[in-house]
Amino acid sequence: MYVLGIDTSTMTGGAALVRTGTLVGEYVLNIRTTHSERLLPAIKQLLDDGNISLEDIDGIAVVTGPGSFTGIRIGVATAKGFAYSLGQDIVGVTTLEAYGWQFKFFPGIVMPLIDARRNRVYAQGFVNGEPVSEGENTSLLHVLEWCKAQENPCLMVGDGAFAYRSQIEEKLPSAVFPPGELGLLRPSAAASLGHARLSAGIKDDLFELNPSYMRKTEAEMKWNGKQT
Repeated sequence: MYVLGIDTSTMTGGAALVRTGTLVGEYVLNIRTTHSERLLPAIKQLLDDGNISLEDIDGIAVVTGPGSFTGIRIGVATAKGFAYSLGQDIVGVTTLEAYGWQFKFFPGIVMPLIDARRNRVYAQGFVNGEPVSEGENTSLLHVLEWCKAQENPCLMVGDGAFAYRSQIEEKLPSAVFPPGELGLLRPSAAASLGHARLSAGIKDDLFELNPSYMRKTEAEMKWNGKQT
């Protein structure tokens, strides 16, 4: 089974193709260009290099957020367009779930932190790739207090982990950090988790799959402010 994974939730985005137990290829780029400019060329290059056509793919996994509002919309829309036109199965995975899966062999708790600005983060704890806390948009301090109460060390990953590293190290000396080049999300993690779910018969309804922002958009907040 071939599964195409798409991630546009953070500045580090791209695509990956996995076959049962094998990474066929991966394209990831951590530069300041929009996902709308580079996602489709990345997918084309990935498939061309692997000598695989879109019709050969059995399913699509897409990261649904939280993260960049615009980026997430681009990734989800692209994945749904492929799935609809080709009649392929689709499954969404959250950014937090993909991180938990990517680092599931860490002998402790994996704590993805997505920067939500102003000392707030999207966070969720994972052990062996399975959630041990609810995903939430919360204060960094709340996450660190939760980590302090755990028996096992926490591996801090994601852009929030690096943005707030000095605060984390000050308040949670036991925190573990991967090297910067290894701590950001890989599209292959989304593809691998999607492959596992699709292989187990878990998939999403194409028309009900939507971004998982975990908070209101700026436009929604401004609109609600005008109504009060």
